[in-house]
Amino acid sequence: MSRGSITTSRGEVVGIGKIKVFPSNNLPYEIPMLSFLVVKEQENTYVSICIHLHIDGDGASPEEARENMKDHIIEFLYTNFKGDRSEGPAWDYLSELFLLDADTSELWDAYRTAQIKYAKNGIKTDVTAELLDRIEHLQNQVNRLKTVKEKLEKNLAEKAEISWEYQKVS
Repeated sequence: MSRGSITTSRGEVVGIGKIKVFPSNNLPYEIPMLSFLVVKEQENTYVSICIHLHIDGDGASPEEARENMKDHIIEFLYTNFKGDRSEGPAWDYLSELFLLDADTSELWDAYRTAQIKYAKNGIKTDVTAELLDRIEHLQNQVNRLKTVKEKLEKNLAEKAEISWEYQKVS
């Protein structure tokens, strides 16, 4: 391990991050921001660990591990909120997962230590403000497109409907 490295029982922490799952047609719920660590377990073996949901993704690189974790998170959320589970059990289960336990305590300690280490070295780790700006920008684009759609629908409604029938006679 390198000097000043942050380690957990899983290995050396090589990165931290957050993932935001936005509401969609497949998952119409606002899921809180999820924090994760990327840990180097051994040479060319990385695991990305979502602290909130206790979901891992592994890979030969940090990027591959993050991508696999993201896929597992999406799969879990779709399954958890399927059908009538969204009325209560899904939220109860999510609440249970978010609670602190011995495993997540170790991960949160490593996450916060990494945040301080990165801040000390001038590395920005909190991109929440940037995400909120991006969300606002996207919402403004959606609103503009809705306005354009409404104008086009109005113009279409004002046009007279005509049906043509034409038969050519020799």
